[in-house]
Amino acid sequence: MRLPSGVEDALDSALDRALAIQRPVVLAYLDRVRKNKPGATPAQVIAQLERRYRAAVIGIGGASGAAAAVPGAGTAAALASGAGEIVAFVSATAMYVLAVAEIHALPVSDPELRRMFVLAVLVGEGAELAIEGAAATEAHWAQVLSRPSSRDKVRSVNTRLARMMFTRVGTRQGALLVGRAVPLGIGAGVGAVGNAVLARAAIAAARRAFGPPPRQFPPRIVDVRPVEG
Repeated sequence: MRLPSGVEDALDSALDRALAIQRPVVLAYLDRVRKNKPGATPAQVIAQLERRYRAAVIGIGGASGAAAAVPGAGTAAALASGAGEIVAFVSATAMYVLAVAEIHALPVSDPELRRMFVLAVLVGEGAELAIEGAAATEAHWAQVLSRPSSRDKVRSVNTRLARMMFTRVGTRQGALLVGRAVPLGIGAGVGAVGNAVLARAAIAAARRAFGPPPRQFPPRIVDVRPVEG
């Protein structure tokens, strides 16, 4: 299926922005979530992250679709708004995924691992096809592919996941992009419902990737720049 004009560029831009999110930003977000629920277990915090993520992307989809209901806005403006929504959706997904990875004590400072986690959750169920073999028979592959011995495998997996993102995710977002442009407020409903479906798929993919929450939070590891000279 041929993607609507601009969708592939929007996805490419969205992924670049999402992967540029620095670890301190993820940690600060995670700290805010934990502060709002003192004494919460890792499982409870992950459940809260899921609720926040779901609410955020539903709101993004509804707001983008609502642009078509504005008198005089026109379909072109709605499509432009929809392209911006793709960027927001991918960024929200990245923040959710990297926060969950932190709780599982996975090294999100590694660019290749960050890319793999985010791409796999965006692709959803089909991601296992790209990962098959690389993580052997392990049920929750994120832990396996985070090992230092798996670095070469990670690069290969990322290449396959990137191709899948542009075909699978691009097709889904392209269909929603057109649906959100429907006027009379219908587009807002299409955007909200469509993003709710995508959020459920992303959350399910993250659960498969990372596995059950740990019993306790990992110790906070501080990234330190190497000393030159």
